[in-house]
Amino acid sequence: MLKALIVPMMLLPALPAPAQVVSIAPGHIHRVPAPELVAYTPERVPETEALIRSNLLDDPHSPRVGALQPALTLVCFTDYSCKACKCLDEKLHRLLALHPQLAVTYKFSPSMFQPLNPSRMALTLWEQQPSTFEAFHRYLMRYQGLLDDYSIRNAVRSAGSTIYQLSPEVTHTLALNKALMKKLNISHTPATLIGDTVLTGDVPFSEIEEAVKRTQTET
Repeated sequence: MLKALIVPMMLLPALPAPAQVVSIAPGHIHRVPAPELVAYTPERVPETEALIRSNLLDDPHSPRVGALQPALTLVCFTDYSCKACKCLDEKLHRLLALHPQLAVTYKFSPSMFQPLNPSRMALTLWEQQPSTFEAFHRYLMRYQGLLDDYSIRNAVRSAGSTIYQLSPEVTHTLALNKALMKKLNISHTPATLIGDTVLTGDVPFSEIEEAVKRTQTET
């Protein structure tokens, strides 16, 4: 499925390696360090495809909403401080309501000019209290003011959680998301992967739905 994206990826430069972190949560897969996404030869394309797929679609450290056993999983690179991301998220929420067989995996990737704490708290909740993630996520995606500690705490409370301490484990997830964006030649958020299609920016709902239908027809 991802081969069309992976072949040009192999021409991209290597990335600096973040510190390797291994999850201690039971049942979670080993966290693949960013260097493992680098320096693949053409004969290793199938191996590369499997690795990218596992980190895009099947990474338990990345929040996922929607169907528990989805017919198709969309991957959205997003940021809580991005206005276009907020607009797109409303469309993804609508998509899941209309197509309950789908799921969306969120890959948080705040820019160097945006605060990290909203994304780190979202990943912390997913790691420690996943049932509260979606409410927290919806609160912040609808929030129009300045994202600070006060607004984040309000989002945590509105989600019914009492977790306020950020987990150090999530730092690696954010670094890996950045590495994946570079390998897929994605320069900014939001970006949505639907099968072999990459939709960048706040695209119309009809375009998202059409990409979903096309992907389901092809698979």
